[in-house]
This record gives sequence, structure tokens and C-alpha cells, in this order.
Amino acid sequence: MDADYDIFETVAVIRDFWLVDAESYQRKYCTSHGQALAPGYYVVNWPEHIRARRFNDHAAFHGPFKLRKEAQEALAWMHKERELVLTRSAEISSVATLNVTPLEVKKADSQRLHLLKPQKLCKAVAA
Repeated sequence: MDADYDIFETVAVIRDFWLVDAESYQRKYCTSHGQALAPGYYVVNWPEHIRARRFNDHAAFHGPFKLRKEAQEALAWMHKERELVLTRSAEISSVATLNVTPLEVKKADSQRLHLLKPQKLCKAVAA
């Protein structure tokens, strides 16, 4: 059974290539670099266009965080940033003189969130 994951999820990596998802199921994962993640809590996010959200090379793992609470704060921060991106995309779409489509802006901003470095994310959560 596949879970219906949100665009962001908090997971706990428990050992090499195994995690516990937000619904407390143990799942296998893989990474784009083929290496196991350090044990701890992670915020996982997927690009907007990915509908089948599995813990594979499409997933970006942000962490590790020592405490679940830290990962949940990072998740809340990422949701807030996403809302700002969506708001900005909507504002840009109302300007007819741009040669860039709102979808292109949304995709670029989604990639920016997807590529956040864990160090930047930790600093943003601490702020």
C-alpha cells in the first residue's frame, strides 16, 4: 500500500535504506547519490510535478535533525516558504508584460526549495 504523502513529510531514518514515514510505516528508501543517510529525522520533499511520491531519487532529504521537533519546525518553515512562492507566482501572473509564464516561475521556485542545503534550512529554522 502506498501512502498519500504531502509535498513535504517528516520521516525518521532508522538504519541504512530504511525509514519510518509520517504514518509510522517502515519503508525502504533510496537516494540520488546511492548512499545511505545518517540516522535521524528528515524533512522530505518532492517536486510539484511528481504525483507518485515515493522515497526514491525524486525525493530530497533535508537533515538530519537530532529531534523530531526540529524536523517539524523545518517542515513548518518549508510550508511557509512554499506559500510565499505561490503568492509571488500569483502576483507575477497578474503582470501581462513578462515573457515568463507563472508555471515557469512556480517550477523555478519549487526547485529552489527542493535544492535547499540542510545547513541553510537549520539556520532558517533557528531564526
